[in-house]
Amino acid sequence: MTLILDLSFSQASSLDPVIDHVSLAPATPQATADVMDDLLESFLALRVLAMLPAALTRVVYRKRLAKLVNIRRRQEDLYLPLVDLWRQAIAGGGAPAYVDTLIELMVPDEQDGKRRLLTDGEVVALVSEFLGAGTEPVSAELHWIMARLVKLPGVQAAVLGEIEAVVGADAEQVDEEALGRLHYLNAVIMETLRMHPTVPVMQRQVTEDDDVALDGQRIPAGTAVKFPVERLARNKAAWADPDEFRPERFLAGGEGEAVNLAVAVPGGQMIRMMPFGVGRRMCPGWSIAVLHLGYFVANLVREFQWAEAEGEIDLQPRLRGLVTVMKRPLRVRLMPLRHNTCY
Repeated sequence: MTLILDLSFSQASSLDPVIDHVSLAPATPQATADVMDDLLESFLALRVLAMLPAALTRVVYRKRLAKLVNIRRRQEDLYLPLVDLWRQAIAGGGAPAYVDTLIELMVPDEQDGKRRLLTDGEVVALVSEFLGAGTEPVSAELHWIMARLVKLPGVQAAVLGEIEAVVGADAEQVDEEALGRLHYLNAVIMETLRMHPTVPVMQRQVTEDDDVALDGQRIPAGTAVKFPVERLARNKAAWADPDEFRPERFLAGGEGEAVNLAVAVPGGQMIRMMPFGVGRRMCPGWSIAVLHLGYFVANLVREFQWAEAEGEIDLQPRLRGLVTVMKRPLRVRLMPLRHNTCY
C-alpha cells in the first residue's frame, strides 16, 4: 500500500520526493498508511457519530469521539506541512498539481454569501479523501488479482507470455505505452473487477419526484437506493457461468468484449458490471486506478513467479470500512525471474 501511496503523493503534489521524505520526515506514505488503517478499521464503529446529535455523541460515545479526534489530528500533522509547502511551490511557479486546485478554489460562504478560500481543515479533509480513495481500493484489488494469478498458474503464465511478447527483455519496466497492448492482462483485470469489486454496495438518492418505478412500485424523491455491485456482476442473466474466473470473456469475441467502464449504459439496456459506479457520478479516478493496477500487475509478474506459500489461498472476503478485502491477507512465495531483480 505504501508504494501506491508514493504514486498518489506524486500525483497530488508534483513535488520532488526528496522534499517529501527528508524535509518532512513525519509526512511519509507509511505514516499516511498507518492513519488510514486506523480510520478504516474504526469506520463502522465511528459511523454512529454521524447519525446522532452531537450533544448525545459527546456523552454516550466519548471514547469513539476521542478516537476520531485523534485520527483527525494525526491527519493535520501529516498534511498541513505539505499544504504549506504546496503554497510555496505555487508562489514560486512550480508545476501544477491536484492540491493547487484546492488551495486556489473559491467556495460560497454560508453566512454572508460571499466567496472564500477553503480552510486548512477543509483542504486536509479533501487531501485525505484523495489519498484514501486512490490507494485503499487499488491496494485491495491488487491483492485480489494476484491471488487469482497464484491460484491459476495457467493464467499467470499466459499473462507473462504476453508481456514477454510485447516488452523487450532489456526494457527496465513495463511502461504505460506497453500496457495498452497487453490485452489479456487487461482482461484479467476486468474479470477480477467483475468478481471482486472493492466497493460491494453503492448508494444513490432519487432526486426528482417523478414516476420512477421499479417492478411497478413508485420510488419517491429523497429515497436512498442501494445497488449490490458484486451480485449485479454475478447475475446469471448477464453472464455465462458468472462464478467462474474466465478472463477470456473480455477478449475479442467474448461476451464481455463490449463492456466499457467509461461509457454510461443507454436506457433500457442491462448494466452488467459497475465496479466504479456508472453515469455522471461514477468514480472520477477510475482510469488512474485501472492504470495503476495494470502497471503493478505487469511488472510484478514480469519480475517474479508467484506461488502459494502456506496452505491454500482463501478467497473469502471481509468488509474493511467501505472496502472489500481478503479475509486472510495474501501470503505467497516469490521466485525471481530476472537476474537484475532487486528485492
